[in-house]
Amino acid sequence: MSGLIFQIILFLILFSVGWTFGRHIEQKHLRELDEKEKLFAHIRIDTNRFTETSANGQLVSSNVVISHDYFKYVLANIQNFFGGRLTSYESVVERARREAMLRLKQEADRIGANHIMGVRLSTTELGMQGRMVEVFAYGTAIINTH
Repeated sequence: MSGLIFQIILFLILFSVGWTFGRHIEQKHLRELDEKEKLFAHIRIDTNRFTETSANGQLVSSNVVISHDYFKYVLANIQNFFGGRLTSYESVVERARREAMLRLKQEADRIGANHIMGVRLSTTELGMQGRMVEVFAYGTAIINTH
């Protein structure tokens, strides 16, 4: 019986350490996204596909795959058992979407564009039991020639 108690305590300690590190990495990523989004705030995003313009356009795209850590997976399974929002998954999808949009703006900036038209996002669940999420973003970067 004492061996079982030791295993439970060890599991709880390792689980707590893993959850803490995963949370730290997630918070660090969110801070990095905040900083980078400010750098590219001058690039406008527009979901309209058509506009009257004489500017040149070029397709830009970005692709991001983010996985959640094992500890979030365990917590999400517990939440799923009781029902309701899976907030741990929501944060993974949110981070992936923001990263994809940021990379899209970086690609537009690289070619000298300041506006992206017709932006579309596609989200896919990857891996066994949906442990990863992919967000693909694309649009037409408008390159002003004047």
